[in-house]
Amino acid sequence: MNGPYDAVVVGAGFAGITAARDLVDRGRSVVILEAGPRIGGRTYARPFAGREDLMAELGGSWVNRDLQPGIRREIQRYGIALAEDVAPGSAAFITDGVLRSFPVPGSEIGDLERIVGHLRDASKRIAPSQRLSSQPIRDLDVSVDEFIAPLDLGPATRDLLYATIAWYTGADPREASMLSFIAQTAGFGHSPYGFASALTERFVGGAGTLLDSMVDQSRLEIRLHHHVARIEQTAAGVTVRTRDGQSVEARSCVVAAPTNVLRHIDFSPGLSDEKRNFLAANHQGRAYKPSMVVRNVPPRPFALGMGALQAICLGHEFADGSSLLKGFGGEGAAKLDPTNREQVEAAVREYYPDAEVLAVDAHDWNTDPLFDGTHRIDRPGQAYDFLRAMNEPEDRVVFAGTDVDDSVWRTWMEGAVNSGYRAADGVSVILGR
Repeated sequence: MNGPYDAVVVGAGFAGITAARDLVDRGRSVVILEAGPRIGGRTYARPFAGREDLMAELGGSWVNRDLQPGIRREIQRYGIALAEDVAPGSAAFITDGVLRSFPVPGSEIGDLERIVGHLRDASKRIAPSQRLSSQPIRDLDVSVDEFIAPLDLGPATRDLLYATIAWYTGADPREASMLSFIAQTAGFGHSPYGFASALTERFVGGAGTLLDSMVDQSRLEIRLHHHVARIEQTAAGVTVRTRDGQSVEARSCVVAAPTNVLRHIDFSPGLSDEKRNFLAANHQGRAYKPSMVVRNVPPRPFALGMGALQAICLGHEFADGSSLLKGFGGEGAAKLDPTNREQVEAAVREYYPDAEVLAVDAHDWNTDPLFDGTHRIDRPGQAYDFLRAMNEPEDRVVFAGTDVDDSVWRTWMEGAVNSGYRAADGVSVILGR
């Protein structure tokens, strides 16, 4: 069947599947077109290369049911199992070029206290339950250096902040807007410590367990290998055309593709000038996340700093003393091939000099043409207006995805789910005209 459907959804990540599921549950006919060979978007788990007994989580992994109501609702609805992470037992930091067991020297403890308070106070201006672009917070859409300029921080404290931002953005921390970072602090209960303590729960078997349940129970129609090239609108409906010449007719459309590839879809009539300007160039998010089997590291390790990897977290500890670790880095902070064992080992040894990386597995999202980068990170001065512009529909077309989520949980799976809810509501308004 090529239509007419009530809605065609472009992209089978969390946002697209959530929007499609909600519309089907409301009695609408929906088809999902996915360019790639699988569902899930930037959530991706599969057996570790060469180690079929291990699961490699190559994209989004963590959730927090206490803080994220959308994910909590979905997990409860489908009865999905989660595993609780163990707390770190040892820590290493690289700040001001020094490997430390405490993040800053004693002379900068006052600086650390001031930046924690400054970030907390800024976050209290944000109401977590409201859309970001509806709040008077445009002045928070600034660079990190502008944000901390009044504080006169010492070099180690500044590096600690840079490393945390790089960990979460996969970007050069000085080139990323602080707005989403401050908003996430609000989401963590206005606690800067939440950037470490909120990483608590992961899906048993990967996030695909939830997506599979959503697809199966609502019997969603998904067409893989359908790479959308053009979206045409008329007064009567929408025609979505793929690169191989297929077309689908519908009364409405949800575009839930990453914004780095969304800009390569041809729209007729064209998108608003504001949207086109924001989509004209790639955003700053260029993260990588190697999974690695490592030995000769301390029990329950955690690392953070301005190394080639800006953060290292524990995945699992094995009986033989080795560990499955997750590394986090980004092209803007340091160049690294996340699939190269020797390069990854050198990055880990910056924090743990005796470490031996036995195996590494990763998906390079930055070279994957279906993504061309990771979650959206805006430049200073662009985040607030980007969210406002992209959450405006284009007649029968609405936009979804964690890239455009207008909440404190943007870049998380919670943000994608929240965006999917909003997209389904938007389509319902269109169909009810």
